Amino acid sequence: MRSARRLVSCLVCGSSEVRTDEVIDRGVVLLGECQRCDHRWTRRLPPAAEGERALARGVAAAALRAATGGLSAA
Repeated sequence: MRSARRLVSCLVCGSSEVRTDEVIDRGVVLLGECQRCDHRWTRRLPPAAEGERALARGVAAAALRAATGGLSAA
């Protein structure tokens, strides 16, 4: 299985100390922030990659339900 995490470095200072997050807003938008120089950026995922991520989240959720016997943490 492919890893959902990609190695990212800051385009301004080249640091690999980057925090990333993803937001779902009319598609998947990746957010990046450099911990060294505070540079911030966004990047929209192409629709094919969005489908792959949604599938991976669904598989992970099903595995969690199976591991916990269907119990939720709510």
